Amino acid sequence: MTKSRLFTLLISSVVFLLIQTGCGDDIPDDLTAYTNVTIWTGTDRASQSNSALLVQNGKVYDVISMTDWDLPEETEVIDMSGLFIIPGMINAHGHVGTARGLQTGPDIHSEENVIDQLRLYARYGITTVVSLGDEPSQAFDVRDNHDPASYQMARLYLAGPVLNPGSPNEAFERVAELMGRNPDWTKIRVDDNLGRSNKMSPEVYSATIEASHEHGVPLAAHIVALEDAIGLLENGVDLIAHSVRDEPVSNEMIDLMLERDICITPTLTREISVYIYANRPDFFDDPYFLEHADSDILEELQDPEVQERYTGMAADFYREALPLAKQNMMALHNSGIRVALGTDSGPPARFQGYFEHMEMEMMQDAGMHPGDILHSATRYAAECMQIDDAVGTLEPGKHADFVVLTENPFSDIRNLREIEAVYIGGREIE
Repeated sequence: MTKSRLFTLLISSVVFLLIQTGCGDDIPDDLTAYTNVTIWTGTDRASQSNSALLVQNGKVYDVISMTDWDLPEETEVIDMSGLFIIPGMINAHGHVGTARGLQTGPDIHSEENVIDQLRLYARYGITTVVSLGDEPSQAFDVRDNHDPASYQMARLYLAGPVLNPGSPNEAFERVAELMGRNPDWTKIRVDDNLGRSNKMSPEVYSATIEASHEHGVPLAAHIVALEDAIGLLENGVDLIAHSVRDEPVSNEMIDLMLERDICITPTLTREISVYIYANRPDFFDDPYFLEHADSDILEELQDPEVQERYTGMAADFYREALPLAKQNMMALHNSGIRVALGTDSGPPARFQGYFEHMEMEMMQDAGMHPGDILHSATRYAAECMQIDDAVGTLEPGKHADFVVLTENPFSDIRNLREIEAVYIGGREIE
């Protein structure tokens, strides 16, 4: 457990105890009740119809049946008849503040850019983002000094610079330097970039994992190959940050993940982003996408010179690898391994918010049941990223982050597009 997670857990526990005991056995009179609604708390597969979500001071107080209604007259009541409430969704593998449009680099790094991107996520119902690497220093300032409810933005957890030490000794040095930022995760890449760079050796990644664990911080690893995933699992990695894309997953990998209860973020949309802009994508005509899309960026992506960047060896490899990535995701899922929603959104042309919905739709098309995808985007994402003390389910004491839908997402995951409202810390975002 990380230091920041332990602190959050202690604070949440104290707040919840105060909620429960501050008024003796009486129900507090400063509740807000969202009533006559079907609620899925995220704790199991069942939804609760004709229910009410009770919120106090930005936290979930309880979920009750309307037949048990016995609340103080002072309770603020918001009728949501005919609607559905689910926990706010979590992107367990994104990147915040690293790009603006198609631009990258220090010139675009700013608090404003980080906040704008977190607000964009929130408008799509993504109320928490774990940013796994290479965020600017301003992202840490936003995480530490800006209240998500007040700023109407998604909650933010960070990994900081992706570590690439050259030796075991340097691994301990780089990790120690990173700890000054109080990261929620550390991140490494074990990948030769299709033969264009040197891959981190087992000796170095083993030392990096050990160093991170000495500071109580979990480590996520970017991989492509099955061999590397197995080596990392044998050395204690805490998250496999992409689907295996070079060969089918083996029983050895499955057994290692089950033994230590390790999760994976498949990031299927990451593959799409490598090649899809060689031509005009169909989703450029999707009204749901266009509602928040920047027309200048779309125009730039249709420039022939820009389209040429999305051709070549990498584009061909990841296009051809995508079916295997889906197959491997389903093999792990069917083996009982938790799949956490993750997209790698945030770099240029990986559209934050929209790509999370695209990812879930691809998961459904690959064969995953909508109920399993909902768990992937809420409870499992929180558990896998070790933030389930604060978010992921609508349980007493957790942040009142939730999404109000007009359609039932259990019948079709695409119904997650039918957003009526999004709440962060009990506040409706505009």
